[in-house]
Amino acid sequence: MAANTEHFIIFIVSGFWHGANWTFIIWGMLHAIYFLPLLLTKNNRNHLDIVAQGRNYPSAKEFLSMSVTFGLTVFAWIFFRADSVGHAINYIGEIFSASFFTMPIFTSKVDLFSTIFYILIMLFLEWKSRELPHALENLGLNWRRPVRLCMYYGIIILIFWFGGKEQQFIYFQF
Repeated sequence: MAANTEHFIIFIVSGFWHGANWTFIIWGMLHAIYFLPLLLTKNNRNHLDIVAQGRNYPSAKEFLSMSVTFGLTVFAWIFFRADSVGHAINYIGEIFSASFFTMPIFTSKVDLFSTIFYILIMLFLEWKSRELPHALENLGLNWRRPVRLCMYYGIIILIFWFGGKEQQFIYFQF
């Protein structure tokens, strides 16, 4: 049981390391709470391999596991990025308000379809490169040089086009 307490404390300290704010402590505590059931049931070392290694698609269980992990992690990051606990709670309240069941407002159908297209492309690229040490390391290496350069320049243009407003790097605030 002492090892479990140590793990819990490590997660909380990692939150405290990020800043002396309750939001970071809660962020660390949430990760500890997420991890604790696996530790208590000794299942924390069961899933160390690459998901669906050698297969094109994950099983339904693998897909559900990935979705739950992603959702819980993103939920914890609300606290990490919030200015205060009250701000995080208000944000969570807004997420789970009636707007949760409404479609986002896009200025045009082109915006809607391009957003969906870019999300699907990124998910596809991430999934297909999951077995590589660096996600996009082989993307386009076997393509002819003009095609590869067009892709690289296209990515750069998309970054500037959709880059949004400038934001300070998160660790500059510590």
